[in-house]
Amino acid sequence: MSEDVERLLDGWGAPAPRPGFADRVLERVDAGAPARPAARGWAPARTFALGGVVGALLVGGAATLRPEAPAPAPASAAGRTHLQVPGVVEVVGEPGSQVQWRRRGDGGVVVEVMLGVVWVRRMTMGGELEVVAGGEAQDLGGACGRVAVTRSFLSVDVATDDVDCERVEAEIIAARAELPGGGSR
Repeated sequence: MSEDVERLLDGWGAPAPRPGFADRVLERVDAGAPARPAARGWAPARTFALGGVVGALLVGGAATLRPEAPAPAPASAAGRTHLQVPGVVEVVGEPGSQVQWRRRGDGGVVVEVMLGVVWVRRMTMGGELEVVAGGEAQDLGGACGRVAVTRSFLSVDVATDDVDCERVEAEIIAARAELPGGGSR
C-alpha cells in the first residue's frame, strides 16, 4: 500500500488478520470456487412489507363490502321549496335553500336546514317538531318562525327569528302558487 493510505488507516485500529488469511483467499481464486453470496437481512423486511400489502387489501375489501346507505338528498331548487307534514308543520324554503326532513322513532318530525332561508309554521306546540340548523337544534318560541343559515369557508351562521304568522302564510301561498297543482315537494 502507499504511504498515504497507510497513514490514513493507522488511526482506525483495524484488527490484524488471522494467520493464513491471504493464503486461503489465493487458493480459492486459483481453484475457481464461486464466491459465497453475502448473507442478506432482507427476508424479514420482505415478509413485513408483504404482510402490510395483504392487510391493506383486506381492509379495503372489507370497507367496500359494507357501504353505508347514502343520506337522502336535501330538497333544493331554483324556485321555492314547500314541505308539508299534515298536522305538524309546513315549511317554505326560499330559492336555493337546502332543507330535508325525517320522522323520528316517536312520530315527531325533524326539519333540517342546511343552507338558505326557511319559513316555518308549526301546527302544534308540543315536542312533535324539532328544527335543526347548523347542526344544532333551534328553539322556535312561537308558532311561526324564520331560520336562516349562511355558510362560509370556516363558519356556519344561524339566525332564528319568531315572525308574524301572516308573513309565513303569505310565503306558503306564494310557494303553492309556483308549484304545479298547488301541492308540495
